[in-house]
Amino acid sequence: MKKLVIFVVLLTIAAGAKAQIIDFSLNSQRVEAGLNFGQAASFTDYARLALGASVNICGVYVDYLKASPQHRYADTISDEKWDDTCAFCINAGYQFPIVSWLRIMPLVGYAQTNEGVTDGSSLKVESSENSFNLYHPYKVTPGTRTHYFNYGGGLSIQPCKWFSINLIATRNALYGGIALDMMSLTE
Repeated sequence: MKKLVIFVVLLTIAAGAKAQIIDFSLNSQRVEAGLNFGQAASFTDYARLALGASVNICGVYVDYLKASPQHRYADTISDEKWDDTCAFCINAGYQFPIVSWLRIMPLVGYAQTNEGVTDGSSLKVESSENSFNLYHPYKVTPGTRTHYFNYGGGLSIQPCKWFSINLIATRNALYGGIALDMMSLTE
């Protein structure tokens, strides 16, 4: 197994070695915006499916992932009060190009989980000029907010010049996403 790992590492370095091992110029023209989907609060009792967004500007990567309370947007009114949780994380890092289509990303960030209560007997309305939202109010139970130092890494695979596929694993989240390269769309 050790020989296989050494072989793969040497093969990757050899494939990326032109004048240097890591060609940072591959990041200079990349401006990406993307959507993420996965699990927030992984490895805790509050693990939930979550949605998020990411931005990559010249190799600097930032993302956000949030899981809202489960019953917040329920379409029924009842006398129940649901015990709910919510979680989010924000991460930042830099994409190191190994070869032109593969980048690795060490990430650090912040994660948080909350316990709370969603009141099913109350319904709130948010409205704007063209739309409105119905939701049940969610209140965090005092003393249940937990903060985490989040760390991990990811891969960014670029199968063509227009988009990348990101796979992220951190201490408190597991997710993936698709990001469009805004610079290549203007060409």
